Amino acid sequence: MRQLILACVFLLLPTVVVTTPADTIDFRLEDHRWEHRLLFVFAPSDTNEALAQQEDVAEGHDPGFRERDLLVLTVVGQSQGTQRAAPGAEPQPLMAAAARGLRERFDVLRGAFRVVLAGKDGTEKCRGAEPFPVRSLFDTIDAMPMRQREMREQDGGGE
Repeated sequence: MRQLILACVFLLLPTVVVTTPADTIDFRLEDHRWEHRLLFVFAPSDTNEALAQQEDVAEGHDPGFRERDLLVLTVVGQSQGTQRAAPGAEPQPLMAAAARGLRERFDVLRGAFRVVLAGKDGTEKCRGAEPFPVRSLFDTIDAMPMRQREMREQDGGGE
């Protein structure tokens, strides 16, 4: 009987260890290629002043983020993160491994604040150690050839 109980415990243990909350996102950069531009905000902690400033400057600009297909991903510490469809949208938590992978992919040290913009092609377009003003961010995106084409198509001009 004791062996049966131990066997059951050991069979259930891996399930408990590898289970993650159902609402976490296993973010993969390649899944967003050609669909979204991505603004990555890396901060050492959720009380970081630069992080608060970045959130403040983006507040109220949801329509501009959505118009530009721009998702916001915030990575705090080594392995916490969220994804938002726009600054005011409900955050969806990232899996710890996804947050760590983004920090590693963009070579951002744990104690550093960085903002990185990736285009729809998945490549890094710009990076900064200070919060990005929204106007500067939008101007950078609007100058990109793909965005220029999108704006022409939205105006009905096509190509």
